[in-house]
Amino acid sequence: MSFRGGYPLVEKKELEELANTVGQKRRKAMVDAAYTLFIEKGYASVSVDDIIRVSKGSKSSLYKFFGTKEGILKAVVESLADDMLREINVEFPSGGTPREALNRIGMVLVDLALSENAINQHRHAVSHARAFPDVAKLWYESGPRRTFNGIADFLEKETTAGRLKIPDPKRAALLFAGMIIFHDNMRLLVCLPRSKRSELKEMVSEAVEVFLAAYGK
Repeated sequence: MSFRGGYPLVEKKELEELANTVGQKRRKAMVDAAYTLFIEKGYASVSVDDIIRVSKGSKSSLYKFFGTKEGILKAVVESLADDMLREINVEFPSGGTPREALNRIGMVLVDLALSENAINQHRHAVSHARAFPDVAKLWYESGPRRTFNGIADFLEKETTAGRLKIPDPKRAALLFAGMIIFHDNMRLLVCLPRSKRSELKEMVSEAVEVFLAAYGK
């Protein structure tokens, strides 16, 4: 930063960085508002004006960031998937084994895929699937599929490194996730209580052993 006449002059780069920070906050406020409204009222009943009112943003900013209402729905779903992928892609401690890594990924699936947010989004997608098939497809592509692909990427890297032997990482990722979350996902969708965390931890541990029996070296 330079000065003139005792007053600071803000450089162009600093102005751009400030604008980007403000823009990111506005974008996040719109995503958060849209998520709350979609869950409370349903996608079809929420208008762009509703999102603007709750987020205290502007219509021009919303269209700049997302293009359409469908665009903001995609951003909402991707936000949840990003949280999960961020957890999955954290570097493992040196010397960590595939068993340790898979147990950690399994608990990430438990904590995020079976969270209240994830289940609410799943219910929302199912309830609107027939009337709005594009919305349901968007939910699947932006959320579950991205998550499965993230797990598959990890499995492929482990196979390349010689720690696992997996001919089809994408199929293996589906099998691994299914063993862990299928049962409780079905329970939660119909508003039955989730299994105890200790039971889920045991489920993850057993799923990892079954997985390694098939794909371990």
